[in-house]
Amino acid sequence: MDDLLVVDRSLRGHHGARIAGGTLARAIRSARALGLHLVELDVREHSQKHHDALGAIYDELGELEKPYAELTRDERRALLSAELRGKRPLVRRHYGVPEATGPVLDTFDTVHALQHEFGPDVVRTYIVSMARDVDDLLAVAVLARESYMVEIGGENPRSSIDLVPLFETVDELSKAGELLEGLLADPGYRQQVRNRGDLQEIMLGYSDSNKGAGITASQWQIHRAQRQLRDVAAEHGVRLRLFHGRGGSVGRGGGPAGEAIASAPFGSVDATMKLTEQGEVISDKYSLPSLAHDNLEILLASMLDATLLHQASRWPADVLARWDEVMECVSTAATETYLRLVGDDGLPVFFTAATPVEELGRLNVGSRPSKRPGQGTPTLDDLRAIPWVFGWTQTRMVVPGWYGLGSGLRAAREAGYAEDLAEMRQWAFFRNLIGNVEMTLAKTDLRIASNYVATLVEPEQQGLFSQIRAEHELTCRELLAVTGESQLLARHPVLRNTLSVRNAYLEPLHHLQVELLAQRRAAGDEPDPDLERALLLTINGIAAGMKNTG
Repeated sequence: MDDLLVVDRSLRGHHGARIAGGTLARAIRSARALGLHLVELDVREHSQKHHDALGAIYDELGELEKPYAELTRDERRALLSAELRGKRPLVRRHYGVPEATGPVLDTFDTVHALQHEFGPDVVRTYIVSMARDVDDLLAVAVLARESYMVEIGGENPRSSIDLVPLFETVDELSKAGELLEGLLADPGYRQQVRNRGDLQEIMLGYSDSNKGAGITASQWQIHRAQRQLRDVAAEHGVRLRLFHGRGGSVGRGGGPAGEAIASAPFGSVDATMKLTEQGEVISDKYSLPSLAHDNLEILLASMLDATLLHQASRWPADVLARWDEVMECVSTAATETYLRLVGDDGLPVFFTAATPVEELGRLNVGSRPSKRPGQGTPTLDDLRAIPWVFGWTQTRMVVPGWYGLGSGLRAAREAGYAEDLAEMRQWAFFRNLIGNVEMTLAKTDLRIASNYVATLVEPEQQGLFSQIRAEHELTCRELLAVTGESQLLARHPVLRNTLSVRNAYLEPLHHLQVELLAQRRAAGDEPDPDLERALLLTINGIAAGMKNTG
C-alpha cells in the first residue's frame, strides 16, 4: 500500500493527476478494501489430526509415562496447557519430524509463510472441527506455536491466528458454553485470546446437527448455544464473533439471512458476524451488482438492528422462560419422532433406492466425496450432510427441512401449550423456524415422491413412505393451526405463485428422472454414456428448479 501511495503522490506532483485518479485510484481502493490477497482464506482440520501429530511427537520424545493416545482428556489438557506456556521448541526439526506429524506441521508452516508474504489478514482463521473438549483447542495452539504464529510464554506474547472451535452435533452444541468456559479459564489460552484483541470466534454447524437429530432440535440447540456462548464470553470480558456455517437449504441452516440474524438471541450479535453462502446461493444473491447490493443491504441493516437495538431482551424474563419450556417440549417430541425414522433399519436401503444419492457421486459438484470413507455395508453415518439433504430434495420429500416438527407441535398442544404456541409467533426465533419449515413444506410434493418410491423401492421397503406421509400431513395441520392460516404461504402469495410456476417445469423432469434411474440401475456397471448424461442433466435441472443442491 505504501508503494502505491508513493506512486500516487509522484503522479499528482508531476502533472499525472488524471492517471492517479483513474486506474491507480481503483487499485488503491481495492487494496484498502481487500488487501493484496483479494480473498481471505480459512483453514479447517479435524481435531483428531492434531492429536495424532502431537502423539507422534511426544512418543518420539519418550517423556510420558504412557503413550499420548492413552492419556485421558484431563491429562492431555494439563500437559498441553503447560506446554503452551513453555518456551521450548517441541519439534526438533533438524532431526526430521515423525511421519504422522509432517502434513499437519506443513499446513501450519504454509499459513505462516502466506501471512509473511501477503500480510496477516490473508489467513486469520483456523477452524477445528469436531471440537469436543478444551484439549482439542490447546493442541492446535501448541502446533501453531511450533510454526511461530503463537507465542504465549515469552516476553512479548503474540498471535497471528484465530483458533476457532466448530460445534456441529447436537451434543457438542449443548456443551458449547461449558467448553468455552474451560478454554477461557486456561491461562495460556486466555492469553491467546488476549493476543487477538480479546475476540473469540466460534463456528456453529447446522448440517450435522440437523442430520443427527432433525431440524427442530438442531435449530433449538443452536439458539441455546448462542445464549450460552454470549453469557460466558461476557463473564470473561471477551467479545464473541459467531461464524454460522449455513447451507443453502433449510435443512442445512438456510433461509432468509436477514430473518436469521433477527432471530438470534439478544446480545449475541455485537457488530460482527461471519456466515457461509453456498454455491447456488451465491449465484442467486450476488451474480448481478443490483442483487448483490440488495442482499448486502439486508445483511447490513439486520446487523445494525441486532447490534444497536437488540442488546437486551425484548421480552420479560418470565415470558422467555415460558417459551423456552414450550420449545423444550416441542424439541423433545420432534427429536424422538425423527430418530424413530432415521433409526429404522430399513431407512438406508429405502433412501439409497428412492433417491439419486448414489448417482450424485458421479456429478461434478461439491468439494468433498458424498460419503465418508468406511468399510462394509454403507450406513447413514457414512453419508455426508450435503448428499443427505440433496437426495431428499431431488425426490421432493425434503425430509430434513420439516420432519418431526409436526409431532413436536402436537405434543406441546396436548400438553396444554396451545395458547403459548400462538403467542410465540411474536418471538423472532420461533417465527423464523415456523416460516422456514412452511416454505419447505410448500416445496414438498409427496405425489411426485410416490412415483420414486413405487418405481424404485422394493415393495417390502415401501412402508417407510407411509410413515413420512403421515408425519407430513400432521406437520401441515399443526403448522397451520399455529399460523392461523388455511393454506401454506397464505401470507406470501408471490412466493406461492413462484413455486407453482416452477412446478410446471419440474414435474416432467421428475418423471424423466425416475425412468432414467430405473434404466441406469438395470444397466449395471456399463451404462450408456447418453443415459448417464441425461440422468445427470435431470439432477442439475431439479436442483436449479428447487433452488437447492444440498
